Amino acid sequence: MTSSRDLIDRIERHFADPETGLLFSYLDRETLLPPDDAFFRDAQALDEHRLPGLTPAALYRHENFGMVTGSYMQSEILRYRLEGDPAALAHARRGLAGFRRVYEMGKRLDRGFFPKIYGGRFSEETSTDQVLYACTALEALHPYADAAERAVIEELVGELVDFWVRRDYRYHYFKFHGDDWQWPLLRFPPLLILAYHFTGREHFRREYLRLVDRTAKPEHCQLHNKRLGIDEPIEYERANRAWLTFHGADRATMDIMHFDLLLRHDPGHPLAPAWRDGIRIMWDEVKDSLAQDGRYYTMQLWDFGTFRPRRTPGGDPYPGAKSAWSAMVGRAGLQGLAHCPDLPGATQYADRVLAELDFSSCAYYDEPERFAPHERYKTRLLSGDAAANLAWCARLRSKIFADQPRGVAVEDRLTVNL
Repeated sequence: MTSSRDLIDRIERHFADPETGLLFSYLDRETLLPPDDAFFRDAQALDEHRLPGLTPAALYRHENFGMVTGSYMQSEILRYRLEGDPAALAHARRGLAGFRRVYEMGKRLDRGFFPKIYGGRFSEETSTDQVLYACTALEALHPYADAAERAVIEELVGELVDFWVRRDYRYHYFKFHGDDWQWPLLRFPPLLILAYHFTGREHFRREYLRLVDRTAKPEHCQLHNKRLGIDEPIEYERANRAWLTFHGADRATMDIMHFDLLLRHDPGHPLAPAWRDGIRIMWDEVKDSLAQDGRYYTMQLWDFGTFRPRRTPGGDPYPGAKSAWSAMVGRAGLQGLAHCPDLPGATQYADRVLAELDFSSCAYYDEPERFAPHERYKTRLLSGDAAANLAWCARLRSKIFADQPRGVAVEDRLTVNL
């Protein structure tokens, strides 16, 4: 466990990129510098989306820039609210400048395009998760920004969302989908209602009303669908007599952020009970993923008969290694408590993460023995997502303590231990 102050100091010292105003996505765990190409010397089958002309080091430097920087901004804005430290607000404002830089860079393709900036440079790749984290961080900063900054925030949020509206939510995703591919439509109503409240543009409201019914169920509910018999078992699941779930940190956190936006901006909507159920469904996907050391199991098997979880045997293609992205899960659980105060085990999950992890243990993955040799480089990476979300989780936990009336306990069950 590290002190909150030490965590912030080390994020500032090692993850903050003075050139872009963003946070690096990954560091070499040994040198605490962004990994160079020599770092990937044993990654024989490295195939990170096959972007021509980019080295592995450039690909990893800012891969999740919106998620990492947005999470850290949220943490620092909360720290400013709780402690009044002007340095915290300065860090969040630096993130705004970084996002504006990316936004201006994106105009090379189209207004509002939010590019992945591999190696700090423009690319034609993007993803909605970067937009989601950036927009929600800008929303959090808005009340503390000056007039000029508020104008920039309102422009960015509106244009980042309008890029997708103008294209009917169609854009390619690396080599996997072409430019005519329509991204999952349920991801957009939360952004549309946010953009409407920031800009007042009527077409955002119309689009929100047209698409909002898509949000009645989470996008990523693997375990829920398997329990209901919606999904058929794959060969691996039949062989292990258990359902497989994977990458819960990615899945649960994005969906819970979507429902949080909807419930905050349209709390009286008839779908509000379904949105709260969606938070509960997605928390159920990950609440039993926590290891004793504060990391989480990135893949789990759920017995066909009992539905109790167990670890995957390990190995390609389902290594099931542990990861410090448990910090993301803990943070998402605390966000969910704002709308579902009975969310089982949310505070206990966060407390174990905060007790067990520190800056040096914010690994992308642990347990190299579970990976094929050419993928073990992933266990030598320090994750900006883990570090930024560890800070955000700590601030949310502090806020719960500050807001909680004396003598009132928050629901704190953790139902299954692996």
